[in-house]
Amino acid sequence: MKKINEDTGHPNDLPVIFEYDQQGNIIGKISINDWKAKKEEAEKLNEIEIKLYRESIHYYTNKDFDKAEDILLFLINQTDYTHYEYVERLANLYRRQANTSKEKELLLKARRNMGGLAVNEGIIHRIDKRLEKNANATAKGKMSLATD
Repeated sequence: MKKINEDTGHPNDLPVIFEYDQQGNIIGKISINDWKAKKEEAEKLNEIEIKLYRESIHYYTNKDFDKAEDILLFLINQTDYTHYEYVERLANLYRRQANTSKEKELLLKARRNMGGLAVNEGIIHRIDKRLEKNANATAKGKMSLATD
């Protein structure tokens, strides 16, 4: 019987994954093992994000708005204002506190960061509607102050 020799082979024979930039040019290559490690790390970060978001909702429902705001601001900064669920939850918190200036600032930053992608057209439309409501609420607040 012939013994099967498991040769490790030449390093060039290892499968690789090519990384591409926005224009489709190859910017590098990584091994399968490196890719799996990066994927596991990304999944762990995603799990942490979910746990933090759940914690912020817990604080929000218990009316501990300062802690909820801190967690949501952290999550929003981590995702560069592109995860609309976080932005919307924080905007709701600001609206509950009648802090229209912070709500408007938050929505404008989110709109600016999502503006370049065509995929986000629906979200941009929602942000625009919310900004319009914010402007109307601010105008009503100014009118009521003028009549007092």
